[in-house]
Amino acid sequence: MGIVVVLGSLITDLVARAPRFPHPGESLIGNDFGTFLGGKGINQAVAAARLGAQVALVGRVGMDTFGDAFFPVLAHENVDSSCVERDTSIGTGVSVVIISEENGQNAIVVSPNANLAVPGPTVERALRDALDRKQKPEEAAIFLTQCETSSISYQTGLRRARDLGMTTILNAAPIPREPLPDELFALVDILVVNEVEAAALSGQPVTTTQSARTAAEQLLARGPRHVIITLGEQGGLWSTGAPTSPQHRNLPAIKIQAVDATAAGDAFCGALAASLSQGQPLEAALQRASAAGALTVTRQGAIAALPTAQEVEQLLAK
Repeated sequence: MGIVVVLGSLITDLVARAPRFPHPGESLIGNDFGTFLGGKGINQAVAAARLGAQVALVGRVGMDTFGDAFFPVLAHENVDSSCVERDTSIGTGVSVVIISEENGQNAIVVSPNANLAVPGPTVERALRDALDRKQKPEEAAIFLTQCETSSISYQTGLRRARDLGMTTILNAAPIPREPLPDELFALVDILVVNEVEAAALSGQPVTTTQSARTAAEQLLARGPRHVIITLGEQGGLWSTGAPTSPQHRNLPAIKIQAVDATAAGDAFCGALAASLSQGQPLEAALQRASAAGALTVTRQGAIAALPTAQEVEQLLAK
């Protein structure tokens, strides 16, 4: 069993469902409301664990009831939470989510709070501890992170994971306010972004497969070995190779009925990391990741919507 260390956020999602997105200045009557555990970190960690990886999560929550709720769930999902610390001065991260019943899309505002206080030494300790637990030297070790914690934490994680010989995956979401430095991309084996994030990082619109190729070439020039751009109903794009001679491969879309896109990207990233940790080649890992993302879209919620390995294999068999 491979090892996946996820550095990321733990956020309490306050979710409202509405017939459509409100217009600026409009108060819109909603149809439902719920409180859920979320954050890209815990979502991706649970997704990887459900697909069979040995997972450790690195993060930070407050000393409040929102923070209390995460630990029983992590234990139930077999995710090691020994490096999820409690902050006595900053509250747990919170997000406000609006889901449009018109098309299943969502709009999210996040207040990271304690997630921005994850210290670098905690990340280093988690990486060392994970490698110490490897049962066989040939087992793969994956480091997966996003941009919902402090830049110090994920830059430390990528640098230290590279030093330790781990495969590094950066899901550059959400795009941080400060530009990501080129030296950070040089530490990334696999960069995963959606069309909005790819456009923000490349400085050009990404609406088609062709425009995604152009953006991917610009991103490859910044240093990652592979660039994955997810394109929703258009599938996705896998680009690799030297910037002067890139190779592109389309990732076909899996036809589904969209209900809630809240954690689709997190399911994709978690499944990708789990599959690579189990020794699967990148092409097969991307197929499993696409299936995991597609299944997640067919259900409501974040953690509740994440699929199991059996469900992913059943979808791929079809």
